[in-house]
Order: sequence, then C-alpha cells, then structure tokens
Amino acid sequence: MRELSLISSGETNQGRLREVNQDFFLVNRQLNLFAVADGIETAPYGELASRMAAEKLEGLLKDFDLSLDATPPSDDHPAVPLPVRALKYAFREVNRQIYNFSRETPKYQGMGTTLTALWIYQGRAYFGHLGDSRGYLIRQKVAQQLTHDHTSISDSPSKLSEDMEFYEGSQRTSEHELTQALGINPDIQVQLAGGSPKSGDHFLLCTDGLYGQVQTWEMVDMVNQNLPHLACRKLIQLANQKGGKDNVAVVVVQVE
Repeated sequence: MRELSLISSGETNQGRLREVNQDFFLVNRQLNLFAVADGIETAPYGELASRMAAEKLEGLLKDFDLSLDATPPSDDHPAVPLPVRALKYAFREVNRQIYNFSRETPKYQGMGTTLTALWIYQGRAYFGHLGDSRGYLIRQKVAQQLTHDHTSISDSPSKLSEDMEFYEGSQRTSEHELTQALGINPDIQVQLAGGSPKSGDHFLLCTDGLYGQVQTWEMVDMVNQNLPHLACRKLIQLANQKGGKDNVAVVVVQVE
C-alpha cells in the first residue's frame, strides 16, 4: 500500500467575543492523525474536555499495532477494516474516560466535547466523528461534507458501513443543540467514513466557529489557493472579520 505525501497544519483562535477558547486541534504527522474538538459551551470545563478528547485519541491510536490485529474485542463483522475498528474503539474509550473523569470530581460533572478526527493509514483515509464539528473533502474545487451534524435539526441514526466511500453530502445548517457529544453519556454511536484520497485532494476539519461564519465556497477558495498553514490562518482571519462570534479550530491536510 502506497504511503501518501501530506502537507498539514492546524490553528485555533478565541474569536472576538468569547472569554475562553474551548476549541482544540491536533496535528500528528507521525501518525497522520488530525482532529478538531469543541468543548460544550453550556457545560463546565469545555476547554479541558476538548483537549482531553484529542490527546487521549492520539494516545490510544499510537499504542495500537494493526499489523498484529491487536485491536480490542469488538462486535463488528470481521470484514470491517482494522483501522475502522480501531477508530471506533478509540472514540468509545475516549468517551468512557471523559465520562468517568467528570463524575469523579463534582466540578467537572457535565463537561463534554465534540470530536472530529481524520486518520490516514496505508493510503486510506478514515473519519471518526461525534458532534457538530465538521470534516470536508475538497476535490476539484468541490467541497463534500463527510460528517453528519449531530444536532436536533439534522440528526438521524448513525450508519456504519464495512467500507464506506466518500459520499456527496448536501450542506447542512447546524443548530447548537447537540444530540451527541463525548463525555455526556456512558455510550455513544460513532459516525465512521472512509475512502481513497487522490493527489490534489484537501481535507478540512473545523469547528462551528468557522463554518458558522464562512461560506463553503470561501473555504474552498482559501484552501485551494494557499498552503495549509496560510489557509488555516486566513480562514480564521476571515471568520473574525465576519464577526468572530465563536472560538475557531481548523486543520487543513493537502495530499500531494
């Protein structure tokens, strides 16, 4: 399986109106693991929850040895690819750890976060997702939203495919009433998606502070016209120019 050549960058910003930045991003070039997380604003310690989610996911996937099929026991069908099984397990384990942590100390009770992660492994791209942050594939100047907003307006039963390809998705408007998030309930349903990246593709991960202010066509133009580090910076600048009503976290991954 060929290894992809990637250029990646991430950035976060408090915005113009928030007193605390509860968004977090992860860029791990050794694992080719990328993520954004948005702590729940109405719950305590959202900034801690978002950081914990990304860092615990990183730690779990770092310890997996997929060459030995060293994934934990699962009810999934054996034909489900190992990275998908590992990502699903890791999300559920992160949720369990945050859920238990928040109940051990009263001041942390109720804390939660979204988490959207992209893991590129042996030439394939795998998404794990919970909440209303988003993951996009930008291919040939067209953005495909690969994640489903887990909100009251757009939520539907999660779907797990044994080998889900990138799908064409209509743009959805996110409401801030989350129906799923990490750390709130003892169990979760993780959305999973995957496919084969092509040279020239870009992946964009972002929290709602970006797509709530910036139009999709503006994201496409910014990503296509700039290297990832500049695209991240300019997208955040644009979000702030348009009001900066929320924290922003953004990650851009370019496939060469």
